[in-house]
Amino acid sequence: MRIAVKRDPGEPRRVADEIERVCLERGLSQDIIFKFQLSMDELLTNVISYGFEEVTHDPVITVDIHVDDAEIDVVIRDNGRPFNPLEDAAEPDVSLDAEDRPIGGLGIHLTKAFIDKLAYERVDGFNCLTLTQPLAAANTEESSEEPPEETAR
Repeated sequence: MRIAVKRDPGEPRRVADEIERVCLERGLSQDIIFKFQLSMDELLTNVISYGFEEVTHDPVITVDIHVDDAEIDVVIRDNGRPFNPLEDAAEPDVSLDAEDRPIGGLGIHLTKAFIDKLAYERVDGFNCLTLTQPLAAANTEESSEEPPEETAR
């Protein structure tokens, strides 16, 4: 599924809602939904707010969502200025209190903590950031809530 994203501050929420809908249709856990919603909100807000500074061509932003039995993949593509958030984003000093911390950098930090696999590449003038989360870990967590089998005494 592909979602075309406008350069509008309300778009990250719309995309997060669409990801939730797709995940719920596939029966994915609330944990995975939360992680992707937060990540999409943070990452898309950054692309919309900063990715097209000093860019003269028409902006293109898309989000592709693919879910199969093994994993969920979400790819954010934009033709903004080259920016690899995995290497170019400043690491926030999380030891500081929130009010003492400079603004920025926390979104990609949280995404790195939440999402199992992140990959970036620049292809044909587009930033491509892929977020991949295996579903087995979430399914294992959910199934571990079942009571243990009784053992013979």
